[in-house]
This record gives sequence, C-alpha cells and structure tokens, in this order.
Amino acid sequence: DEVLRIVRLEGQQKKKVREYSLGMKQRLGLAAALLGRPKLLLLDEPTNGLDPAGIQEMRELISDLPKHYGMTVMVSSHLLSEIDQMATDVGIIDRGKLIYQGSLRKLHEKAKGSIHIQVLNQTAAMRILEEHGESFTLENGMLVLEEREEVQVAELVALLAGHGAQVTGVSGQQKSLEDIFLTLTGKQVSL
Repeated sequence: DEVLRIVRLEGQQKKKVREYSLGMKQRLGLAAALLGRPKLLLLDEPTNGLDPAGIQEMRELISDLPKHYGMTVMVSSHLLSEIDQMATDVGIIDRGKLIYQGSLRKLHEKAKGSIHIQVLNQTAAMRILEEHGESFTLENGMLVLEEREEVQVAELVALLAGHGAQVTGVSGQQKSLEDIFLTLTGKQVSL
C-alpha cells in the first residue's frame, strides 16, 4: 500500500494491469523497485514512451525519492532536457569513457552562455561594437555576445544606447545540457 501511495497508484489495486495506461505501468514498475526500500535505485529511460503529463509526473516522483525516502536515484537517459530538470549531479560518458562527473549546477556555471541584444539601429550597433573590439554574431536579427557580468551588460547597453543603437531588449541565454554535452564530446563544432 505504501509504495502504491508513493507512486500515486493508491486505489488502483483491483484494476487489472492490462487496463493500465503506459504511465500507470511505468509507475507500477517503479513501485515494484521500491518494495525492498533500496538505498540505490537505478532507472533506465524512465520517461520513455510517456506523454508530456506522464513525463512530468514521473520526473516529480523521481525527484522526490531522495528527499523523502533517503535513497540515491541514478537515471540513465538520452533525454538530456529531462535530466536537466531532475538531477543534482551528472556523469557524462562518451565512447565508454567518463568525461565529466559532478554537480549539474557547476557544469552549467562552467558553460558560457550568451547575451542577446535587440536594437532598432543594427548598423549603428554593429559599428559601435566593432569600434570597441567586441566580438559578436547576428542571430535572428539579434546581436549575440559572450556571457558577461551584469555590470558589464549594463555598460554595454548604455554604450549602445548612448550612440543611437536604440536598444529594445536584452536577454541572457543559458546553454542547455544538450549543448554542453555536444561541446564536451566534440560533436558540435561551435555554439
């Protein structure tokens, strides 16, 4: 009863498994794995085949297990966006070799993001950036620069605005876990 409650299948004991949805079957499998109260739970592609609601529910269940039941949960998955939303620590394996192991937060901190600046006068903005030795690219009509401290972003915006570039928007873009993986494994030339 307790593991059925944990996986949110309480009240479904009488229902035949063949009548379960795929998400219910996934949760039943998780319940079976929890019966022995393991200290380490290994899950391979636990959200495979689930619809968006099922994925979210499974992700929440998996994320709650360490906090509420004191167990370590190790998830193997190719869905890096899912790992990014539920893991605290990651290991990245490339061609059978562990190339990163540690905090997901630290991995994101090490990966440089970018600053996207929207301007009305793109010609003036590009000239100003070139004159000040700033390297940038253009993406979807926006100026894209390497991530920098907030004070530096404010100074850059003031510089552009002061020289007639007419800044209309600024946003920071974090690299996704997928982008970081591709960079670490050398499977992506540039970001």
